[in-house]
Amino acid sequence: MWNNTAANSPINFQTILQQMEQQIQTEQNVFVEDPENKNQIRVANPEKLYNRELNPIESQMLRKIEAVDNYSWKRGKTGGPTTGFPLFDAAIEGGIQPGLIVLAASPNVGKSAFMMQMLKQISEKNENVFCEYNSFDDTAFEMLPRWIACDQHITIAQAKNPERFEDQPEILEKRNEGLKNLYRNIHRFSLRDALDGGTSVESMEERIKELKMYLPEDTRIIIGIDSFYDLTTEKRNLQDKALWDYLAQTVKGWVEEYDITVICTAHLRKLNGNRRPTNDDLKETNRLEYEANLICLLYNEVGIKEEGADIYWLHEDEETKMPVVEVKFSKNKFGSFKGTRFYEFIPSQSYFVEASLEACKRYAALIHQR
Repeated sequence: MWNNTAANSPINFQTILQQMEQQIQTEQNVFVEDPENKNQIRVANPEKLYNRELNPIESQMLRKIEAVDNYSWKRGKTGGPTTGFPLFDAAIEGGIQPGLIVLAASPNVGKSAFMMQMLKQISEKNENVFCEYNSFDDTAFEMLPRWIACDQHITIAQAKNPERFEDQPEILEKRNEGLKNLYRNIHRFSLRDALDGGTSVESMEERIKELKMYLPEDTRIIIGIDSFYDLTTEKRNLQDKALWDYLAQTVKGWVEEYDITVICTAHLRKLNGNRRPTNDDLKETNRLEYEANLICLLYNEVGIKEEGADIYWLHEDEETKMPVVEVKFSKNKFGSFKGTRFYEFIPSQSYFVEASLEACKRYAALIHQR
C-alpha cells in the first residue's frame, strides 16, 4: 500500500519553504557584495551571524578570513608576476608569490644564471614589480655583462670586453642595445654585490626596509640571494647548524613581515657518483628545507659527464653537446606539481630556453629508461 510519508511528516512543505526564506533573509542581512567587486562578498553585520555579538575568538577568526579573502582577490588572475617561463608558472599554479624559494644545485650547474634570468624576466614582463639580485661571490663587473649577454644572446666575453670586438660592429651594436635595455630597466631591477652592503642578514633587512620606503606601496618585491650559505650575521656568535638554522628562520621572517618573495641559491653536498640530488643533499641543515615554500633541485648531466651525457641538446653554432638543466620541484607549497621541467642552456650566453611540454616528456623518458 502507498504510504503518504510527506502527509505524515511533522515538517510539511510550507515549513521547509518558510525555513528557506528565513535563511535567505538572514544571509541578506549578514552578507553583502563588495562595492568595488560584485563577485567578492563581505560580512556587513557580524552580529547577525548568530543573532548575538561575536566573542573575541570568533571576531579574530572573522578578521582572519577577511584578510585571506582580500589577499586572494589582490593576487590577480595569475596569482602573481610571471617568471617568463610558462611551464614554471604552471607548476606553481600562477606567477611568483610571496614566499621563500630555494634553487639548489652542485657547483657549475647553472643555478646562479637561472636565477639571474628569472629575475630579469620578472622585472621586464610585469608591472609594479622590483627585483634585486644580490651576489655575495661575484662582483657587479662579472654579473652585469651576463645580464647583457642573456638579453642580446651574445657571449659573456663579448659583453665584458667590447674593445676586443671593435672589428665586429654587429656585436657592438647588440651589446649597446643590451646596455640600453639595462638602463631602461633600473626602475624595476637592481644588482648589488658584497661591496654594496655586506653579506649579513642585518644589512639585507635594512635594504629591504629601504626598498619598502622608496618604492610605491603596491610594488611586488622579489629579492634574489646568491647564495644562502654566504649569508652571515652580526648579532650572534653562532656556528655550523645553529647558524644555518638562524639564517633560514631570519630569511623566512622577511617573507612574512614584509610580504615579499626571496629566491636563494644553495649549494648541495658533494654528490657521490652521477646520481640526481634530493632534499637530503642540502648542506648543513634541514631548517632551510623546512622553511622553504618551494625547493627546486637543479641538475646538469653535461656538466658532469660532458660528451658522455645522455641528456643534452644540440645547438647549430656549437660542436659539443649542450647542457639541459633539469629543474625538479621537490617541495612545492604553491601547487601540486612535483615533477621536473627542463631548460636548454647556452652557458656562453648565460641564457636558458624552457623546453616545451613535449620536449620535457622526451627528456624525462630518456632519464627513466636507463
